[in-house]
Amino acid sequence: MSELSISADELIEKAHAGDMDAFAEIVRRYSPAVRAMCVMRAGDPHRADDISQQVFLTVWRRFREFTPGTSFWAWLETITRNHIYNEWRRIRRERGFRQRYTVAWLADNENELPEPDPELLECRLGLLRQCLEKLPTRLKEMIRLRYDECRSSDEMAEAFGNSSDSIRQTLLRVRERLRTCVESKLSAKGAE
Repeated sequence: MSELSISADELIEKAHAGDMDAFAEIVRRYSPAVRAMCVMRAGDPHRADDISQQVFLTVWRRFREFTPGTSFWAWLETITRNHIYNEWRRIRRERGFRQRYTVAWLADNENELPEPDPELLECRLGLLRQCLEKLPTRLKEMIRLRYDECRSSDEMAEAFGNSSDSIRQTLLRVRERLRTCVESKLSAKGAE
């Protein structure tokens, strides 16, 4: 009987008993769903791959804690979510450190920094305005609320009827879209 014809419950039972082949088949069957969940929450496919690997290492180490007869997917999803949250916390700590270090470095080296080119800044601002105009109305409103009115993601979530996580992800994508737009317009101007 091939591993493909075995039900998920049978595979889980075999893996629970220590069958490495059964566990490998569980990883093969469930890894696309775990990776998709990681990509959706982490955003970065490479980071999602790393998190997925960590998830299955945890599953292997803690497999004896799984209670056969209960929902394996719910257990796996919980482990996945915990790894994603741990990654978010790690990134937040890293960002905080980087920001504190950058502020300290800037304070120590402010006299050595070159003056920004006012013409380039004005050019970038004009290009940013053009790129903002191309955004759909809903996204323009999100940008206005966040940057003109300094609204928090929780306040915006309430206004738009979304979760604050969804608002933060949307703002991240919009900022990336605007950055790409401005850079492509700058490149086109440079080519003229």
